[in-house]
Amino acid sequence: MSVATNSKASTSTLPEQEPVLRVYNSLTRSKDVFKPRKPRHIDWYNCGPTVYDSSHMGHARNYLTQDIIRRILRDYFGYNVNFVMNITDIDDKIILRAREKYLLDETKSKNTSITPTLLNDTKLAFSKFLSGKLIKSLPSIPSGLSDSQDDLQNFLIIIEKDKSDPIFAEAARQKEEKYTLYLASLLRAHGAIKKAEALLNGSSQQDVVDLVDGTSDVLGPYYGETLGHTISDPIAVSRQLALYWEDQFFQDMSKLNILPPNTKPRVSEYVKEIVEFVEQIINNGFAYEAEGSVWFDVNKFDGAEGDGFRHDYAKLQPGSKGNKKLLDEGEGALTGSKGKKQSADFALWKAKSKPGEPAWPSPWGEGRPGWHIECSVMASAILGKGMDIHSGGVDLMFPHHDNELAQSEAYHGCEQWVNYFLHTGHLHIEGLKMSKSLKNFITIDEELSRNTARRLRLAFMLQTWNQKLDYSRGLIADTKAKEETFDNFFANVNARLSQAGPSADGLHQNGPAEEALTIDLFETQKDFHAALCDSFNTPNAIQSLLDLIAKTNIYISSKGRDANLNVVTNIAEWITRMLRMFGLGEGTPTKNGIGWGTAVVGGEEVNGQDISSQIEPWAKSISSFRDAVRKLAMDKSLPPTELSKQILALSDRFRDEEAIALGLQLDDGQGSDGGALFKIVDPQSLIAAREEKRKIAADKLAKKEANARAAEEKRIAQLEKGKISPKDMFKPPNTPQGIYTEWDDQGLPTKDAEGKEVSKSLLKKLAKEVKVQEKLHEAYLAWVKEQEGK
Repeated sequence: MSVATNSKASTSTLPEQEPVLRVYNSLTRSKDVFKPRKPRHIDWYNCGPTVYDSSHMGHARNYLTQDIIRRILRDYFGYNVNFVMNITDIDDKIILRAREKYLLDETKSKNTSITPTLLNDTKLAFSKFLSGKLIKSLPSIPSGLSDSQDDLQNFLIIIEKDKSDPIFAEAARQKEEKYTLYLASLLRAHGAIKKAEALLNGSSQQDVVDLVDGTSDVLGPYYGETLGHTISDPIAVSRQLALYWEDQFFQDMSKLNILPPNTKPRVSEYVKEIVEFVEQIINNGFAYEAEGSVWFDVNKFDGAEGDGFRHDYAKLQPGSKGNKKLLDEGEGALTGSKGKKQSADFALWKAKSKPGEPAWPSPWGEGRPGWHIECSVMASAILGKGMDIHSGGVDLMFPHHDNELAQSEAYHGCEQWVNYFLHTGHLHIEGLKMSKSLKNFITIDEELSRNTARRLRLAFMLQTWNQKLDYSRGLIADTKAKEETFDNFFANVNARLSQAGPSADGLHQNGPAEEALTIDLFETQKDFHAALCDSFNTPNAIQSLLDLIAKTNIYISSKGRDANLNVVTNIAEWITRMLRMFGLGEGTPTKNGIGWGTAVVGGEEVNGQDISSQIEPWAKSISSFRDAVRKLAMDKSLPPTELSKQILALSDRFRDEEAIALGLQLDDGQGSDGGALFKIVDPQSLIAAREEKRKIAADKLAKKEANARAAEEKRIAQLEKGKISPKDMFKPPNTPQGIYTEWDDQGLPTKDAEGKEVSKSLLKKLAKEVKVQEKLHEAYLAWVKEQEGK
C-alpha cells in the first residue's frame, strides 16, 4: 500500500517538460526539432540581393525577417551564429541595366544638341518596343493600326482604344501583367519625341538630356542590343553599377537596424572557385558541356545512387518539376539553350553569346557563372560540405534553391547539403502582390519616410514569418496602437521611478496583489519562451508582453501611489530586454534602463537636436507660464476666489496645451506626493490623444445639443397643439366640416353627419382626448402669460 502511495506521489511531482525549439523546415514541410551540427554554433547561409536597383519592401520582408530570427537564435537561445550572405553582382539583370545606363549616359555626353540621327534612334527604339512589347500584349488589333503608318500615330490609336473600351483594356491587363507599364513607358517616350521634333532646329544640351531620359525605357534596350558590342570593358561597367547598388542596399539595411552579415562574398570574387566547382560536377557525371556552356543534367542526377542513398531532385517543390515558366525565369534573359539536352537542365556556366557582355576565362571558353551555382560555391567555400540553415524568400524555392541543392549534393556526393531551409512568406500590399504595374511598388526609403524602422519590424513580427504578409493600412494602425501601448507603459514606469521616494509607513508592500503580479511575470516568461520555441512565433510572443503590460497597468491603477515599484520594475526591465533582443530597440534607453529608446523617422532621430535646441521650447513655455502667474498675482483688483479660479484655469491650460506640445504628460494627483505624475512622451501621441478626447467631448456636446433641440421642438409642437381650446377641438375648422353636427357644453360631439347619436364607446374615447387637450391648453395659456410677463 505504501509503495503505491509513494508511486502516486512521485508521479504527481514529475517536473514540467520544457519546450524545445522547433523550426518550420521547408525541406520536410513540418516543424522539426532544431539540432545544429556543432554545439551552440549555427552555420547559416542567406541568399543576398541581386544589386541592380533600389531595395523595396519585398527585400525588407525577407531581410528583416531573417534578422529577427537571427537575433532570437543569438540573443535569446544563446547560439553563436555564423551568418553568410552573398552579393549577386554577376547577373543578366545587372548586365542589361549596366550597359543601358552606360550607353544612355554616353549619348547624353556626346550630343550637345538634338540631331536627326538621335531623333531617328528614339523613333526606331519606340517602334521596336511597341511591336515587341505592347502589341503582343493586346487581346485584339484595334482598327486603324497600319504597318505603313507612323508608329507614333499607331500608339495613339491604341491609347484611345484603351480609354474608350473597358473590356479591351481589362483583357489586355489580364493577358500581360506589365501592360500598364508598357503604356506608361511609351506614353512618356511619345511626349519626349514630339517635343524633340519641335526643337530639332534649335536645341540645347539640356534638351538632349530630356529626350534621352524621356525615352530611356525604350532607347536603353534598343542601344543595348545595337551598341552593346561597342563597350570596351563590360566587366568594369557592370561592376560599377553593382557596387553602387550594393552600397545603397546596405545603407537601407542599416536604416532598418539589420545586423550586417559576418561574411558577404561577391560572385565576381569567386569566379575561379566556380569554374573548379563546375569541373568537379562534370567529373562526377552530373553535368555536360555544349557549345561553350555547361548544363546540369537533371535526369542523370534525379534517382542516381549515392553511398547508401538515392539523389532526389526538387526536394523543396517537387510539384514544380518541368515548370517551363519558372525554369526560364531562373535562367535569365540573356541565356540561350544551345546544346541543352532537356528543358529541365539548368546552366552552371553560360557561354559568352554577344560582344559587349562581361566574360571570364574557363576550360569551355569565355563566359560567366549561372545564377544557381554561385550560392553553392560560396557557401561551400566558406561553410564547408554542409550547413545548418539556408534561407531566402519563398519565391526562390524553385528553381533556385532546388537547383542549389542538386548541384551541391552532386558536387559533395552527399544526401543532404542543408539541414533546415527557412523561407519567408510573400509580401502583399493591401491584399495585392507588390508590382510597379499596380502602382503599389514601395521602396524601403519611401516607407522609412512615413514609418520608423521599429514600426516596420514590429509590423512584420505581428504576422508569422513563413506566411504571406499583407502590408496594409490596417496592419500599420494595429502596429501603431501596440507601439503606443509599449511607449505609454515605459513612460508611466519611468515617471513613477523618477519621482518615487522611500516608504516611511513601515510596511513591506508585498501583499497578495504583488504576489499575483509576480506570478503573472513568471507565467508570461514561460508563455513567451514557448512561443519562440514554436518556430519563432513572434505574434504570440509580442501578445504575451502586451497582456502582461495590461495586467501591470491594472495593478498600478488600483494601487496608485502605493504601488510596489520593485515588482513593476522587474516586469518593465524584462520587457525592455525582450524587445531589444528582437532588434526593436533604437537609441539609448533612459537612465533607468527601461524602454526601447528613441524611434527613428526618415533615418534621423526624433528630437535629435543639440541640448540648447531641446531646452529652448521648455524654457520658453515655463517662462511664459511664470509671467502669466506673476501678472495675476500682481492684479490687486481680483478677489481671492476669482484669483484662485484664474490660476487653476492657467494651470489646466499649461497641462493641456503647452505641456502636450513639449511631450510632457501631467496626470493630476497621481504623483507619490499627491501632486502630478509627469511623463516624457512622444508629443504626437499626446496631441492625438487630446484631439480624440476633444472629439469625444464635442460629439457628446453635439448629441446633447441635438437632444435639447429635439426636446424644444417637441415642446413647441405641444404648445402649438395646445392653442386649441378643448371645447373647440372637435368643431370646424379643427375637425373637418360635416363629421359632427351637434356638440354639448364641453365641446364633445353628440350627433354625427347623418344626425345620429354618437356611440357611447366613441364618446368615451373622445372624452379622453379632451382631457389630454385640457392639459396641453393649460400649459399653452401658462406659457402665454409667462411671455406677457416678460
